[in-house]
Amino acid sequence: MAGARGTPSVLPIALGFCFGAFFMTLLGSTTRGGGAGSAGGVPAAQGPPLHSALEDALFIGDQGTFEPPKRRGAYVYKSTSYQSVYDKTWTEGGYPRQSCWGCRFAVDITAKIQFHTMLDAGTGNGALVRLMREHGKNAYGIELSKAVLEAECPDMLQKGFVEPGILTNLPYEDNSFDLVFSADVLEHIHPEEADLVVSELVRVSRRHLLLSISLKGHTKSSAGNDDEAHRHTMLRSRTWWEAKFREHGAVPNREMLWAMQEKDFIYSKENGNVRDCRMEGEQTDGGLYEVCIVENTWLVGRREQANVRTDRCMTMDNSELEPWFFSLRKLR
Repeated sequence: MAGARGTPSVLPIALGFCFGAFFMTLLGSTTRGGGAGSAGGVPAAQGPPLHSALEDALFIGDQGTFEPPKRRGAYVYKSTSYQSVYDKTWTEGGYPRQSCWGCRFAVDITAKIQFHTMLDAGTGNGALVRLMREHGKNAYGIELSKAVLEAECPDMLQKGFVEPGILTNLPYEDNSFDLVFSADVLEHIHPEEADLVVSELVRVSRRHLLLSISLKGHTKSSAGNDDEAHRHTMLRSRTWWEAKFREHGAVPNREMLWAMQEKDFIYSKENGNVRDCRMEGEQTDGGLYEVCIVENTWLVGRREQANVRTDRCMTMDNSELEPWFFSLRKLR
């Protein structure tokens, strides 16, 4: 009998296993179901199901094709009332020639996300499309400014790798790209365009979306005029952007965001190492958030351009440093 008393009963173990399985099932269904919203009417940010990374391979396309993306049959090219503004910015010195904001981190993405076909939404001079093609990706780009495409990448324009167009009216069929990429573009759209732009980006993605969206409104010290300095016309918080993408069928990829987004908790008003703090956003549309400047050296754009800056902006509620990354998965 001593041996029987020394052997633990299997009943508590079995009950514990059952309760644990029930709890995990309930948690998983809550995560996938949406849950309650947060204060201010913005839905609380929620991560994708734990098995999302395993599902990615089910949705991405042919990893060896270099066929161009299929186009919508009813597509008609359109432009916007502010195309001339960006034609001038790109061709008259507002942006440095061959500048590429996304090139600084684009190659790193190839090691973190499985994809082959990609769209660079707001490709500018096409430098990122060229870089991704050098790395074996079937990459394409669309850009508002036809002038910069003609001036800086006429070869890719002729081959059809880049083309003029707008983000509210993409020419591609649904689910055309494994990855939709965009680097510091969406802060330039107009508020009334936001829903359609986000809807279009999600529509043409098969699975992944990776964007950097600037959340700052600080005047650039290098800006030559007031128009250039205040061209960030769509400033909203991270919570607002993530909720907007969720409305159109894409949820945050938290593990990818963790891998990409830089934070630094050493900076605070209490420590006296932040300056020029400003409230950004729209009180009646997602609320306000605070952005401050900190002394933090970083490399902007292509490495070979050696564009080193000694300060950068930070959103104070979460200590995130620019560039602000948004990584999402399309729900299917």
